[in-house]
Amino acid sequence: MPDPKHPLSQYVFVVFADDWGRHPSSCQHLFLRIIPHVQVIWVNTIGLRTPRLNLHDFKRTMQVIHAWIRPHARLRARSSNRTRQIGNDGSTPSASNAVFPYIVNPVMWPSFQGPTSTALNHHLLSGAVHEALRHVAPGKHPILVSTSPIVPGLFRDHVFKRKIYYCVDDFTHWHGINGPAMHRLEQQTLHACDLMIATSTSILDTRSPHAKASTLLTHGVDLAHFSGASPDPDSPLAALPHPIVGMFGVFDQRVDGQALKAAARLSPQASFVVLGPVMDRQPGEFHDVPNLHFLGAVPYADLPGHVAHFDLCILPYVVDASTWNINPLKLKEYLATGKPVIASPLPEAIRLAAYLTLAAPDAFPQAVAAALATLEAGPAAQSDAARSRLADFLHSESWEAKAKSFLSDVMVDL
Repeated sequence: MPDPKHPLSQYVFVVFADDWGRHPSSCQHLFLRIIPHVQVIWVNTIGLRTPRLNLHDFKRTMQVIHAWIRPHARLRARSSNRTRQIGNDGSTPSASNAVFPYIVNPVMWPSFQGPTSTALNHHLLSGAVHEALRHVAPGKHPILVSTSPIVPGLFRDHVFKRKIYYCVDDFTHWHGINGPAMHRLEQQTLHACDLMIATSTSILDTRSPHAKASTLLTHGVDLAHFSGASPDPDSPLAALPHPIVGMFGVFDQRVDGQALKAAARLSPQASFVVLGPVMDRQPGEFHDVPNLHFLGAVPYADLPGHVAHFDLCILPYVVDASTWNINPLKLKEYLATGKPVIASPLPEAIRLAAYLTLAAPDAFPQAVAAALATLEAGPAAQSDAARSRLADFLHSESWEAKAKSFLSDVMVDL
């Protein structure tokens, strides 16, 4: 439990975000550092897309329904392997030192597209949140934090001492989402929140005119987790020929599949690897590229051992409205590995141009080939000054520093 003498002990955070432990989102990274100091109620919510008739959505729906059967659960170290995989230092927390939030799995209608479904979900969510507050945090001052704009009604609830919209993406341009409906919900959320925290400069520029107050908080990095890892000898990457060109994370429509295929074909001597779930892509899209390997998702705790096999990290994203506002978590994680990095010229990648190589989609294959040729000639001698600049930058971008900034912005004047 948080220290009762801590200045934050009189508060409780109510957080709406991706399921706790499902994947290491920026919100989870932040609250892993915050939870030891303040009580947290974490509300697992349904996805933004209306479920479709496919295997992925069916499995996800079954997971949600199973969670509804036990809507409240205090997570302990033994209760969830996926939760245990995300420790403050990249290690598995032990039962004696792990601190987890109180989890709420509210029953929800799987749509937010119309006023009726929005009102129904507000009623269901409000009831679940108020019950949790009475049950686990009586007398404490609630602070609302949401990474999603789907709960505008709660942002008008006077029970909350402060209401924070932690805007991590532009959901109005996501594939498979009703853009106009999401825009309507987000506008309501922006007008009702006390503070909008943006994870990219593009989000800050486009959303801040509609919010009372706003600030920028870019993603952090767990430097200890990703730097200095040894290659895992049991990884499937150990059997692949070098050089290995790799990327990790969700592989969806935002990844430029054509640029990736062209890069793999231009450098057939290299092994191209994708670590992560594949979503919303055609099953046979890459079957004609023999040196491109999709190895599926791996636990966050094990990820550095796999990535240590990489010789080059890549981020081939399409450059359009669906990606322009995002700040990929993996960029700083790539840099922390010490491997060379090639990324598409998204605004947040451009901000890191001093530490990586930018390549537009039509030039991406050639940029990868040139980087591989440089590696083949021998490791490039990086100056001590350049190494020092990168190390200083990454240390300043730690999740501990980001959590401190987050709390400073949220708790001001309270």
